[in-house]
Amino acid sequence: MQVNVSAVSYLNAAPFVYGLQQSPHNSLHLSLDVPAICAQKLLTGEVDIALTPVVAIPHIPHYQIITDYCIGAVASVATVCLFSNSPVEDLQTIYLDGHSRTSVQLIRVLAKEYWRITPTFTPLVSAPSTALSNTGYVLIGDKTFGLAQKFAYTYDLAETWIAHTGLPFVFAAWVARAGVSEEAIDQLSKSLHFGIQRINTVIEEQKLKYNGVDVAYYLRNNISYRLDDRKREGMKLFLSKLPAEYQP
Repeated sequence: MQVNVSAVSYLNAAPFVYGLQQSPHNSLHLSLDVPAICAQKLLTGEVDIALTPVVAIPHIPHYQIITDYCIGAVASVATVCLFSNSPVEDLQTIYLDGHSRTSVQLIRVLAKEYWRITPTFTPLVSAPSTALSNTGYVLIGDKTFGLAQKFAYTYDLAETWIAHTGLPFVFAAWVARAGVSEEAIDQLSKSLHFGIQRINTVIEEQKLKYNGVDVAYYLRNNISYRLDDRKREGMKLFLSKLPAEYQP
């Protein structure tokens, strides 16, 4: 029986994608999506396993977090940021990137608890060409490379969360729907390990696609792939802060 897997199409997941595409252990069927679509496919049963945004995990029927890998950060993550031409305390409107439900909720938590501001949150329709005063933009993923040079202020959301809580942040973890076989989970774990162990090869491949980006630093330092106890603690704390009525 074919087991379908959805993974994030961004650079941050490149070692995982490499492992799933190149590992001799793997027979899983892979699709590449933005984070919100990964979650949606798992929710609807279109896939059996997904690299799932953290905010969606509690809403997966009979879910289980599998493998000891994730997309996490123990310092600056670099590609989940609030950009603006005004300091954060002056922001009246913040536009939200719909590709990541986790980042949308994270900025709400940080605005309330850390910066203590009450801006209006608005879905972002298209990437900004110019920034209005007193306006911020939460953007994620590959589209953020080079944006810091175009704005007066850049606030890294993972770095801010860590300053606020003292804990790492997890953006996405591997989640399976009920009924996925242990064999498939083992294949996934071995494939992810295969990719992480060959990160130097991944870096050399991705350098060709991301001209001007320090791919080596980003994959080795901004992204933290091991889902350890501290990350699980940070994930649990973040989920506890979501409003009870929240639906992904």
